[in-house]
Amino acid sequence: MSGLFSRALVGMTLLLAGCDSSADTDGYRQVDCSYWWSRHPLFDSLRPAAGLDAVQVRSTSEQPPSTGPASGSIASWGQACATATDVPACQAAVDAARPSEGFHSSCAAGACSYRFLLTTQGDQVRTHSTSASVREVLGTIDTEQEAVLMAYAMGYDFLCYDVDQGGVKANADGSFDVIGFRGIQCDRDLPITQHVLHVSASGEVREMESHVLQGGEETCGPPGAPP
Repeated sequence: MSGLFSRALVGMTLLLAGCDSSADTDGYRQVDCSYWWSRHPLFDSLRPAAGLDAVQVRSTSEQPPSTGPASGSIASWGQACATATDVPACQAAVDAARPSEGFHSSCAAGACSYRFLLTTQGDQVRTHSTSASVREVLGTIDTEQEAVLMAYAMGYDFLCYDVDQGGVKANADGSFDVIGFRGIQCDRDLPITQHVLHVSASGEVREMESHVLQGGEETCGPPGAPP
């Protein structure tokens, strides 16, 4: 069986198996974002480890920029360098932050980028590139945004205007349930899949269910465009 045929068969099986189902979203509310159309959740209501001045989710491209800062903040809590003794040096370190890897990668229009967490505490500027290090920064997961950030650090995406692909709810036992998605509409081998995650107070993320919402398309270009 050719690789192309087997991939097409897998995609067809996924479509037949799951496109007509989705998770029960009763009790969930939409993930908070700074803009209604954004795919970057808002993280201004965190309760991180004591002593931190700021927590930023930053994005950087896989190729170093020729000019400008090495990375940019897409969501933040607190004020960077608020208690630094040398604020300019601290801010310069923030602007220059660019770890060699991140915890959330994405590609669009041929350009790829990844995310990482940055914290400041006094004059100390640190980067955190793994979901485990994100958990250490957050400590106990006790807000909805922290639960979403843990899921985000595991590589799940969110549509901030659609609870089917971006929802969160608090549970009576202190845990949270989060709905995110994975997949690319313009890739037939990666259909859009809905994922329901359970995030414990200790930061453990466990997938409870998944559903195929939409089959990927071979191309999203104009009719007649080459694939």
